Amino acid sequence: MRRVAGLGATLFLTLWAQEPRTEITRWQDGKQACVSLTFDDSSLNQFRIGVPLLNERSLPATFFIVTGNISGSRHRASFVGRPIMDILRDSEKVPTTKENLFERTSMLNYLRTAQRVPEISEFNAQRLSRFIRDGKLDELGRILDEFLARLRQTGATYAVRERQRNPFEFTWDDFRRFAAQGHEFASHTVTHPYMTALDEANIAYEIDKSLQDIREHLGPRHTFSIECPYGIHDERVRPLAEARVPLTRNWVSDKFMEGIMRGNSRDPGASASEYVQWQRGPHAKTPLETMKGWVDTSLNHGVWLVLVFHGIEGIGYEALPTETVRAYFNYIQERQGRMWVATFQDGGKYARERMASKVTTQRSGETIEVSVTHSLEPELYDLPLTARTTIPADWSVVRFRQGNEARWVPVHREGGQTFVLYRIQPNGGVARLERQ
Repeated sequence: MRRVAGLGATLFLTLWAQEPRTEITRWQDGKQACVSLTFDDSSLNQFRIGVPLLNERSLPATFFIVTGNISGSRHRASFVGRPIMDILRDSEKVPTTKENLFERTSMLNYLRTAQRVPEISEFNAQRLSRFIRDGKLDELGRILDEFLARLRQTGATYAVRERQRNPFEFTWDDFRRFAAQGHEFASHTVTHPYMTALDEANIAYEIDKSLQDIREHLGPRHTFSIECPYGIHDERVRPLAEARVPLTRNWVSDKFMEGIMRGNSRDPGASASEYVQWQRGPHAKTPLETMKGWVDTSLNHGVWLVLVFHGIEGIGYEALPTETVRAYFNYIQERQGRMWVATFQDGGKYARERMASKVTTQRSGETIEVSVTHSLEPELYDLPLTARTTIPADWSVVRFRQGNEARWVPVHREGGQTFVLYRIQPNGGVARLERQ
């Protein structure tokens, strides 16, 4: 290479140093970490107490709701499959085996939870999990045969029928209002069953019909996420859920992201993955300082903290006192300058869009042109990303333009670099940064 000396070399180096570069920040607006506040089971005080506390602090949240008891829902508890009496007649001649086990557990679960048949009041699908997990299907079959015999002995005729609904205080109108305030509503199935004990037809019913009611009342935007009840890890449930929604809170399927679920004690800071989804679930007696520590760890390592809440103030599973919830929300609000508080949907979307994006940057005179594109489905992945573009040191006022949008963006100087941070719409055409 020919050596260039003198004034020409200085000019060359100056121009070279001013060549712009653009990167998409790990989290929106260049925040250090992300936290998603999620709530399961749609227990009453989540909406009576939780939503007002969130709104007072401008904190969005995701509510995984059980749709079957909401007034106006089309779909209620049901059993999908052969007539119940056919199954009972078969059970008199054919013992329970791995081939018919899940049909029978699904039917028994329906009669116990939806019709409250007293003869099988001791049946509890969740208690069967250890037999299924350990592969003790013969032992489980004998237990089911006892319940089936009790039903046959009653001489009653059983069939799927509409059961009287338990009135739920909050309606779809309420949820539409909460959604307009920035909250996400997502599926927690129709009836909150223990899905490991269901057959495929009834797993599909619980997911599909819940999504249909959510889509009808809240729109397709709220059918992006799901949480299958009881934190299901069953490999029969997983493909059925993942085929129906883009994002599940039960499993992390993105190759670029490591999932550390509740109960897993791995250190999120030790992961080598580009992204880490770290789920923590406070219980009624979880110390507030422990909960705050989760936020601090997330900030220190740039991870996606997904908090899983259930009950509040005596209502719901592991209900937290209101004062604990208030203090915790305050702690998170105070760190919003460094931590992006996002719905579960938006946290997942942002990471996927960033990892799938291609960025190009070029300068033409007093304008820098930036383009961000990805091949993800545009009707699903429409979240703006945050770009960080270096600019010449003598630029002090910059205007951003993309499509019909135009705004001023602040100039930052840090570590010897001059740059701008701005939100850009992927696949939204070329964005221009203009020196003013």
